[in-house]
Amino acid sequence: MKAVELHRHMQEIGTWVDWQRTRDQFLAGDPESEVEGIAVSWMPTFFTLNEALKAGCNLFVTHEPLYSAVVDGKGRVVGGAVLKEAGVDALIGKDDAWVKKAAWLEEKGVVVYRCHDVWDNFPGIGIHGAWAKWLGFDGKPILEKRYYEVHEVGNVAVRELAHRILQKVKPLGQDAVGVVGDLGKRVSRIALGTGAATDYREMHSMEADVLLLTDDGTRLWESGQWSLDSGVPIIIVNHSTSEEPGMRTLAKYIKEKFPHVPVVEIPVGCIYNVIK
Repeated sequence: MKAVELHRHMQEIGTWVDWQRTRDQFLAGDPESEVEGIAVSWMPTFFTLNEALKAGCNLFVTHEPLYSAVVDGKGRVVGGAVLKEAGVDALIGKDDAWVKKAAWLEEKGVVVYRCHDVWDNFPGIGIHGAWAKWLGFDGKPILEKRYYEVHEVGNVAVRELAHRILQKVKPLGQDAVGVVGDLGKRVSRIALGTGAATDYREMHSMEADVLLLTDDGTRLWESGQWSLDSGVPIIIVNHSTSEEPGMRTLAKYIKEKFPHVPVVEIPVGCIYNVIK
C-alpha cells in the first residue's frame, strides 16, 4: 500500500470531519511512498520516531503535531502555539531541536501522518470512548457529547474515586493524580474529557458532580479556584495518559483494516515522572 491510502480511508469513514479545515494530514514525507510498516504513537518525538525505524516502519501515524510552532525559511516563528508566548519577532535557530527534527525526517524519509479529528470522535473506540473503557466504564454513558462522557460511579468519596482512577492510570506510567476539592465529599456522576478538551464549565453542565480533567485541558489557577468556590471536585491526569488507550485502539483498527502491513503501537503514556 501507499501511505496516501490510509488518508483516503480516514476520509471515507470520518464523515464528522470538516476535511477542508482538518488537522488530519501528512506532516512530513511523500504520501505516495510505499509503506513497509506502520507505527502508531501519541506524539512524534525523536524517541518514538527512532523506535518506529527500529521496528521497520516508514509510516508514522501520530495523534499530536510534529511541532508547536510554524517556522519560515529564515527561522522566524510565523504561527502555532509557541507564537502566543514568543511573539512574532521570535527566531528559532538552526540548532533548535525542532529544526534538527525536520532535517532528520527528510534524511530518513519517514512519512508522518496525523490522525486527530477522525479518532477523537470515532464511535466507541476513539479517544474518549477508549478512555472511558480503560477506566472501567463499559456501559453506555448517561450523557455524551463531542469529546465528553458522563458515567455513574455510585455513591463514593472523592478520595476513593481518585484512588480508583490512579490504579487505572499507573499501567500508563502515571504514578499520581491531582485532586482539588473536598476529598471526603461523596459523588455519584463523573464527567470525562481527554486531551485539551476538558472545559470544566461545559462538563459540569452535563449534570456531573465530579470532573476528570487533563493538565493540558485546564488552567489550574482558574478551574482550581472555581472548584474550591463551587464545591465541585476535579481530578487531573496527564494529557497523554488520557489518550494512550485511544492510541492502542487506533493501532488495532489500522491493523484490522490493513492486515498485509506490519503495524506496531509505540507507547507514550504519562510524559513526566513524579518525584516523591
